[in-house]
Amino acid sequence: MSRSGSFIHRLFSAVLFATSTNLACAVAATPLMELSLEDLLQVRITAATLTEASLTTVPASATVFVREQIQQLGVKTLEELMNHVPGYQSFLIDDANALYSSRSRRIAFATREVLVILDGQRLNHDTFGGSNDNNLPLANVARVEFLRGPGSAIYGANAFLGVINIITSKTLNDAAVSLVGARKIYSEINASHAFDNGLQTSIFIQGVNGKGEKQSVFAPAEGKFTNVQPDRSDQVINWNAQWGEWALQAHYANSRVDGGYVIGSANDDDNKLRTRTSFWAMNYRHQISDGWLVSSRIFNSNFSNLYQFRQTTAPAIASSISSGREIGSENRLSWHQGKADALLGFDYSHNSGDAQAQIWLPPAAPQASIDAIPSTKRNVAALYAQWQDDFFDGLSYIMGVRHDQYSDIGGNTSPRLGLIWKMNLKNTLKILYGEAFRAPAYNELGYKNNFFQVGNPNLTPELAKTTELIWIHSDAGHFSSISLFDTDIKNSVELNLATPLPHPYINGANQHMHGAEFEWLWHFANNWQLRSNLTHMFKPAVAINKDAESMAGASVIYQARGLSASLSGRYRGAVKTRDASAQGYHALGAFALFDAHVNYRIDSAWQIFGTVRNLADRNYTLPAAVNNVGVPGGRRQVEIGARWYF
Repeated sequence: MSRSGSFIHRLFSAVLFATSTNLACAVAATPLMELSLEDLLQVRITAATLTEASLTTVPASATVFVREQIQQLGVKTLEELMNHVPGYQSFLIDDANALYSSRSRRIAFATREVLVILDGQRLNHDTFGGSNDNNLPLANVARVEFLRGPGSAIYGANAFLGVINIITSKTLNDAAVSLVGARKIYSEINASHAFDNGLQTSIFIQGVNGKGEKQSVFAPAEGKFTNVQPDRSDQVINWNAQWGEWALQAHYANSRVDGGYVIGSANDDDNKLRTRTSFWAMNYRHQISDGWLVSSRIFNSNFSNLYQFRQTTAPAIASSISSGREIGSENRLSWHQGKADALLGFDYSHNSGDAQAQIWLPPAAPQASIDAIPSTKRNVAALYAQWQDDFFDGLSYIMGVRHDQYSDIGGNTSPRLGLIWKMNLKNTLKILYGEAFRAPAYNELGYKNNFFQVGNPNLTPELAKTTELIWIHSDAGHFSSISLFDTDIKNSVELNLATPLPHPYINGANQHMHGAEFEWLWHFANNWQLRSNLTHMFKPAVAINKDAESMAGASVIYQARGLSASLSGRYRGAVKTRDASAQGYHALGAFALFDAHVNYRIDSAWQIFGTVRNLADRNYTLPAAVNNVGVPGGRRQVEIGARWYF
């Protein structure tokens, strides 16, 4: 039996076992339902303040998607969902890695400016600064909150230009299988149970197996276009348990890619990519008295990566193995009375990371590893406070501040202020100010033995100061939000390309950017709704920008009597990738793509669904790592599948 078939067999054996041991609920899951605009406006958002708020009252530029909306759109991963969010953009640069950004500013391969949180756990690691979980699945998600702008007053480093908060569901019982393009199989299960003694537990397992698209990719290392088609296998496991005031959680994700495009090399024989992330956490929440709540969390988070690729037209092979670990605790005391909320928190973490490199000429054995990033450690202690209240009915405010003290780069203080004025029943105005910082990653501080870049141990954190003006209008059947933002960035961490190789990281010139974001939801008829967004950067942070500065998207959704159908389109403006030409860049053109999705609930136990991505089979090119020409975007994909609710 193939690896793919074996995984599916084990997966559905687990489903049958769960059913036979009464893990499944006796009552079938609620059918996919239409989410009214009124329901959406009441969805609670917690990422911005660690307290509950709605879209109209949250002191942030925010977009939220709940499970029903995600299913209506037919998106499978977090990176896909980002393309439906104003200010955010995401794209796959190969069959394994996705790049994304908030407000069109991304300085490196790993997205270091956006903090990603999964059920309270930071997924960003200090080795490279970004999240190591590529293509996070959404099949077990209850809600995803997207914040645009600074979040360091609550979260510290990496909440620089955005925060993504993912909350998984703990009450699902379903299993699904889908086939994508006759090449790739997705299989997944959600199972949960509440025991008589008060213990609640849930588990999610997903497997992805198959081949990627066959594409002709330009490989700078070889100086030519090469046809490649990688093999891929992913496994994800999330487990949660709660008993009274105590909760445990664990996450494991493993990805294996053989062949394809890796770091400028296109080769199906020698190229390999392995990524693995995991964490466990224990949470405690206790209601001290009326209005007072104390919570504490301890965690251990790990990641490892292996990149192997054919280096030149000669059969030389290079590899890089990197890893990181973070252990720590987060402690919070909160108070609520009437419309007043107060927070006092203390966080502490110990971080470590390193990377080794090898190069060899087969059939000779690999040489001994050399340090690419020396073993690095840092301790971070942080104290934060926040206060929210009303000046008077209709006018509320928020004040907050956080100080992070690093053992290697010193301290940084991040304040926030905000006013939320409910002008009348339909209109709300928000004026927000916040400061954020991003600590240099270990590779920026200590890279060595690399022909292209070298670290700089004297780097200081990047600093951002952002002012936002947000107007929200809502009435029967309509919701719209317009955000105007202005950000000053100091001490920008960047490669100094004006120096000879290897280029050092430096604190470069100050950057200034401002732009606008628009979001509109309209229930224009019974069973019909429109969701649209528009983003434009009037002034981007950098002149040669590999992220689009103009984006738009819209989805038309129909839902009635167990049938849900959607047609989504998105536009992404032209981008520039830096090269050695006289003008200094290579332009990649704008493009528009359309996706269609339909799902039908046959009965209380079965649902069938189908998706067509890139409906018009459009040719387009995306920016890539170590490649000024770019890589081809995905062609038309057809997915069909079935879901069983048990």
